[in-house]
Amino acid sequence: MAKKILPKATKSSMVKLLRAKGYDVPSLYQATFERVRHTFWLRWRDKAGVPHSAYYTGAGGRPVLQVDKTWIDLTMSEVVHFGLCEEK
Repeated sequence: MAKKILPKATKSSMVKLLRAKGYDVPSLYQATFERVRHTFWLRWRDKAGVPHSAYYTGAGGRPVLQVDKTWIDLTMSEVVHFGLCEEK
């Protein structure tokens, strides 16, 4: 049986990814993190008080990232670099 690469995230890994993508996530402690199986959400307010939401999962064998209503390009090298996957 072939190994699968599945999405995995923590609050810290998602905050680091979003900051690297240019998003204003002011505090790890003020963000809310939720997980349902291999689907992850991070919600926060930027420095201006505007609420944001990020969604991360896998679909069709590829990583998927959506911030607010915008789909963000995410490569497998970024996923590996930020620790956003696991092998099963």
